[in-house]
Amino acid sequence: MDWRRGGFLFLMLAALAAAGPAAAQGTVPFDWSGAYLGFHLGGALDLADIYDPFGPSIFGDTIRKSGPLAGGQAGYNWQQGSTLLGVEADVSWADLGGTNTCFAYSGYYISANCRADVNALGTFTGRLGWVLPRDGRTLVFGKAGLAWAHTEIEATPNGGLGFERTTESGVDWGWTVGGGVERAIASRWTVKAEYDFLSFNQGFAAPHSIFQSAPPGPPDTDVSGAPTDRDRDIHQFKVGVNYLFGAARGPDMPLDAHGPTLPKGYTLTVGARYVYGWGQFHKDLGIQGEGLGSLASRLTYENSQTSGGEGFARLDTPFGIMVKGLIGGASGGGKLNDEDWDLAFPMADVAYSNTLSSVDNDIRYGFVDLGYAVWRGARHSVAPFVGYTQFKQDMTGLGCRQIANRFSDCDPPIAANVRGITEDDTWQALRLGVAIDVMLAPRISLAGDAAYLPYVKFKGTDDHILRNLVSPEHGRGVGVQLEATLSYALTDAFSVGVGGRYWSMWTTSGDVNFGGTGTIIPMRYAAEQAHLLVQGSYKFGFNP
Repeated sequence: MDWRRGGFLFLMLAALAAAGPAAAQGTVPFDWSGAYLGFHLGGALDLADIYDPFGPSIFGDTIRKSGPLAGGQAGYNWQQGSTLLGVEADVSWADLGGTNTCFAYSGYYISANCRADVNALGTFTGRLGWVLPRDGRTLVFGKAGLAWAHTEIEATPNGGLGFERTTESGVDWGWTVGGGVERAIASRWTVKAEYDFLSFNQGFAAPHSIFQSAPPGPPDTDVSGAPTDRDRDIHQFKVGVNYLFGAARGPDMPLDAHGPTLPKGYTLTVGARYVYGWGQFHKDLGIQGEGLGSLASRLTYENSQTSGGEGFARLDTPFGIMVKGLIGGASGGGKLNDEDWDLAFPMADVAYSNTLSSVDNDIRYGFVDLGYAVWRGARHSVAPFVGYTQFKQDMTGLGCRQIANRFSDCDPPIAANVRGITEDDTWQALRLGVAIDVMLAPRISLAGDAAYLPYVKFKGTDDHILRNLVSPEHGRGVGVQLEATLSYALTDAFSVGVGGRYWSMWTTSGDVNFGGTGTIIPMRYAAEQAHLLVQGSYKFGFNP
């Protein structure tokens, strides 16, 4: 497991270890024992690593697949003092899909377009938790056990060769570990936020392809398919609600006689955030008349170390209606890999070309939501919402150098101060989701936000400046947006906090008007953003 992928897990386990002794010192008047049943919403990121049987790859081999989750869970708890033991099973519908280049070990070999999908997953786990003191209504837990996922993965040789693709589908079995926090908001109802890491290992096979033995010339050497392995790591974040069966669990007692509460009258919360993040945008150019299985080209913009700021606001009313929104922006650098399989889309007679450029990147974004708090108390709120979001991204590729085939473009390199390619995009989407806000302990609160984007509209412009080639782009798709923030109230009105965000949008249908000539070619577009958030906020209360 890569340390960057599992870093959150180790922090969670450390927090659990620290929480245990402290919890043991308090009383636990709320009883968590017994059976429970619930539902959850959220999203996941699936990273599938395909091992190249022919040698180290020039580029690719990791397929990023992200999307929404929705499902349910059932379990049973045994509580002894401040310690909780439990078992749980959950199942989720998922819409995780992505593509990347595989088996690109040489610029003279026609590598493959690998596509992977996950449409369902679940876990069977044991839980170990600590009930925090004062009122015993906050549970911090870890979990571990078995995991399964229903998956499909395929590899299709690029360049329109017409060779048969390799495909694997079925249920993968693996293991999982994770943790989260759960809060009782009534005598039988709880809300939770949870992170889980799932890991799998299965076999796979590279497809039959060809090796160009004497470039620039016709490909003339067949390469048979070869067995290999694939690993996949799934990171999932969920917010959920559980119903506890059995006897009543105790009165709805206040958390503490002191400290802030969630709003009762009209309350306006405003704040600002520092945003540090990472992003990726990539697009697959299919072959006219053949779809998006075998590709002619792929451009991958990967942006690192973006930083910026945003402002946010939320209005809560005494009759439950909630309005919230934000606006922000960030900028930074990155890199662009421009891949071409030119045998089917001839610009140069090479099997595989991959040029590397530096990138200037600017993003601007915002959303507005309207919701209603279906569950609301002095220290909790659960509010489904509907909203609109817009995300704009402008990227400029500077210079280039060839990293795959010396008979192709950018050999010799083009200087890094030369503008080669620009990509200007706008994503617009409908948001359907739920916002959960809960006081975990005096002055400590958790806010979670999970939104499914059932309708996404994409519009972009690709300008290959050095080739005087401007191509309008369009698409329709779906997406997911997740956010969580842990805050501490320094006063009854002023709070500081840290949090994280993950956004992903992709098209399910799209095309490009290549060069503005009216030649319409199928295209797939996908964008991701991951942000670390540091914030301050101020709460104004009024009763007209």
